[in-house]
Amino acid sequence: MELPDPAPGRTRTAAGAALVPTFIALELFGGLIQGWITPLLGVIGTQYQVPGGALSWILTVGLLSSAVSVPLMTMLADRFGGRRLLVIAVALSAIGSTLIAIAPSFAVIIIGSIVQGPVAAMLPIEMSLLKHLRPKSATKIIGVLVGTLTFGVALGSLGAGLVMDAVGNLVVTQLIGAAPLIVLAILVGLAVPRVAGDSGRVVDWAGAATLGLALVGLMYGLSEGSNAGWLSPITLGSLALGAVALVGFVIAESRATTPLFDVKMIRRARLGVPLLLGVFIAMTLFGSQTPTVLYLGADPATAGYGVGVSTSMTGIVLAVTTLFATVGSFVAPLVTRITGVRLAVAIACLVIAAGQLVLMTAPSQLVLVIAVFAVTSLGTGVVLAVLPGVVIERAPESASASVSGLYNSGRTLGGSLAGAFVASVMTAFALAGGAADATAATPFGAFQVVWGVFAALLVVAAILALFLTPPRGGTVSAAIDDSIQIGAAS
Repeated sequence: MELPDPAPGRTRTAAGAALVPTFIALELFGGLIQGWITPLLGVIGTQYQVPGGALSWILTVGLLSSAVSVPLMTMLADRFGGRRLLVIAVALSAIGSTLIAIAPSFAVIIIGSIVQGPVAAMLPIEMSLLKHLRPKSATKIIGVLVGTLTFGVALGSLGAGLVMDAVGNLVVTQLIGAAPLIVLAILVGLAVPRVAGDSGRVVDWAGAATLGLALVGLMYGLSEGSNAGWLSPITLGSLALGAVALVGFVIAESRATTPLFDVKMIRRARLGVPLLLGVFIAMTLFGSQTPTVLYLGADPATAGYGVGVSTSMTGIVLAVTTLFATVGSFVAPLVTRITGVRLAVAIACLVIAAGQLVLMTAPSQLVLVIAVFAVTSLGTGVVLAVLPGVVIERAPESASASVSGLYNSGRTLGGSLAGAFVASVMTAFALAGGAADATAATPFGAFQVVWGVFAALLVVAAILALFLTPPRGGTVSAAIDDSIQIGAAS
C-alpha cells in the first residue's frame, strides 16, 4: 500500500511512515473486539451462571463507558496531544479485553467492559492526528479506516463463534481476540509522531463528572428496579440522582467555555429531530443484540422458542447482518435520490419495525430468521448512512467535528439506555416466572415486550422523520455521499 505524502514541511520518518498501517491495524482489531464478544454472550451466561437479563449489562456498560470516554478523551487529546491519548485508549482497550477474558467472576467481566469503553475513542483521535499529520489525504485515509473498522466488527462476530466451537474454551477464545491490542498498545507509541496539544484549552471536567453521575444513577436505578422493586427507596433515589445530575449537566454545558457537548448547537443548527432519530435507531440496534444472540441459541424443543443454532452459526448470522447493514449504507444515496430524505428514513424505520413484529411471532426456521435480520439490517444501514449526512449539512463549518461527536455520543447513550431497558425487562420476566436456575431460558414474553417496544419506537421515528426540515440549498444528498463512510461503520 502506497502511503500518502506527509504534510508540507514535515520530514518523513520511520515512525511517520508506519502511521497509516498502524491506524489500519488499530481499527481492524478494535472492530474485532467490538464484534468478538456478542456471539459469546450465551456461552458467558452458561459458564458464569447468569441469566439473560444480566448478560445485556455487558454491552450496556461498555456503551455507557464509550459515551463518556469518547468526548472526554478527544477533548484531552486536544489538550495534551493525540499520541498520548491514543496510547492510553489502546492500553485501556487491551486491559479491558484481557480482564473480560480471564475474569474469575461475572462482576469482573462488567469491570472489563467499562475499562474497554475507550476503544470507541480510537477513531476520532486518529482522525484528529490525521488532520495534523496528513491534511491533504486525511479524508481518503479516514474512509479506509472506517471500512476497516466495519470489516473488523464483522470478522469478530464470525471469528469468535468459529474459534469457540473449535477450541471449546471461553478464556482462550477471548484472549485470542484481546492479544493483538496488547501488542498494538506498545506499537502506537513508536509509530505515531508526537503532535503538541493546546496548553490553553480548558477541559470540561464538570461536564464529564455530572454526565457520568447522571448515567450511573439512571442505569443503577433501572437495574435495581427489576430486583428491589420500582418503588423501593434505592430505585427511586438512584433515578432521582440521575435526573438531577442530568439537569446539572445541561446547565454546566450551557455555561462551559469549551463544553463536552455543545447543547446550544442543537437549537441553532436545527439538530433536534435528526439527533432524536439517531437515538431511536441506536436503541433498536444496540438493544437488540443480546435478545438476538439468546434467541438464536435457544432450543425450541426446550425453551418453546428460538432457532437452536451453535455459537459459530450465531457468529455467521451476525456477520451476515453486518454485511447487509453495510450494503444498506452504500445504497442510501440512490434511495434518497428516488424518495427524498424524509421518505427514505421513514420507510427504512417502518421496515425495521416490521422485522421486530415478525420476530414477536417466534419464527424457528433459520432461513426465515436470517431473512428478517437481513432486511432489518438493510433498513438500519440506510438510516445510519442518511442521518450523518443530515447532521453534517446542518452543522456550522466551524463546528462540524463537535456536532458529529454530539450525534455519535447521543447514539451511544441511546444504545446504553436500551441495553438497560432490555436487562430490566428480561430480569423482571425471569423473576416473575420464578426461575430458580440462573441459566434457565428467559420467558419468551420478555422478547415480545422488547421487540414490541422497539417496533413502537421505530413507528414514532418514522413519523418524526416526516418532520425533517428541508436542507439549506438542497445539499443534503452530497452530504450523505460524503458521510457514507462514517455512517457505514456506525
